[in-house]
Amino acid sequence: MNIADVQGKRALVVGGTRGIGRAIAARFAELGAEVHITGRNAAKTSEVAASLGEGNGRSVTGHALDVTDRAQIGEVVQQCGSQGGSLDVLVYNAGVSPVYASAEKIDAEAWDSIIATNLTGAFIAAQTFARQLIAESKPGSVVLIGSINSIVGDSRLAAYTASKAGLAGMAKTMALDWARYDIRVNLVAPGYVATDLTTGLQQNEKLRQAITDRTPLNRFAEPAEIADMVVFLASDSSSFVTGAVLPVDGGWTAW
Repeated sequence: MNIADVQGKRALVVGGTRGIGRAIAARFAELGAEVHITGRNAAKTSEVAASLGEGNGRSVTGHALDVTDRAQIGEVVQQCGSQGGSLDVLVYNAGVSPVYASAEKIDAEAWDSIIATNLTGAFIAAQTFARQLIAESKPGSVVLIGSINSIVGDSRLAAYTASKAGLAGMAKTMALDWARYDIRVNLVAPGYVATDLTTGLQQNEKLRQAITDRTPLNRFAEPAEIADMVVFLASDSSSFVTGAVLPVDGGWTAW
C-alpha cells in the first residue's frame, strides 16, 4: 500500500485555488482522490478545478465560497457531502494576514475579519463535516492548515497569531470530542513556503536572507512538501494520529 493511499477518497480543500491549497488539491487528485476545492471567485475557482482535473486525469469540482459567510460554509460542505457520497477528508486552508502592525494599533474591524476567515470559518466547516459523518457512523479526517504562529508568537501579527494558535487549540479539542466517532483532527503548521504570497519576501534579498538564516534547513519550503504531509494525515497510514500539531517548517520552531 502507498504510504499515503487516498485512492477513491472524497476530499474538500477549502481555499484550494492557489499556493499551498492548490498544491494540496493537486496531490490528492494525482493520488486518485475525488477532489472538491473552494475559492472566493467563482470563475477563477472553476478554472483552477478544470486545470487540476486535466492535469491529473481526475474530475475536480470547484465551489465559490466566502468563508466569512457562516451559512454559505455549511451549505458548501453539505453540498459536497451529498454529491456521490459523504466526504472522507476536510482540509481547511483559507487564511488571510492583511495587517502588519503592533498590537495596540490593530482596530476591531481588522481583528474581526482575520478571526472570521482563519478561525471561525474553520470551526463551521469542521463542525458541518463532522456532523455529517457522525450521522452516517462514518470515519473521517480533518486537516487544518495553521502556521508556525500556531506554535510561536511573532511581532506585529497579533490577530493572525491568535487565529492560528486558536486553530491548534481547536484541533486538539475537536480530536478529543470526535475520537469516539473515529474522526481524526490534526493541524499542519507550515513555515515560510515559496508561493505567490511570499514572492515579495523572496525577492527582497535582506528579508529572504533573514528568513533562511533563521530556518535550520536554510530555505523556503515548496508547496508540495506541505501537501505531502496533509495527504499523509488524510490517509489510513496516519490512523493513530489525532490531536497533533505538526510543524513542516524546516526546523523554525525547534529554536
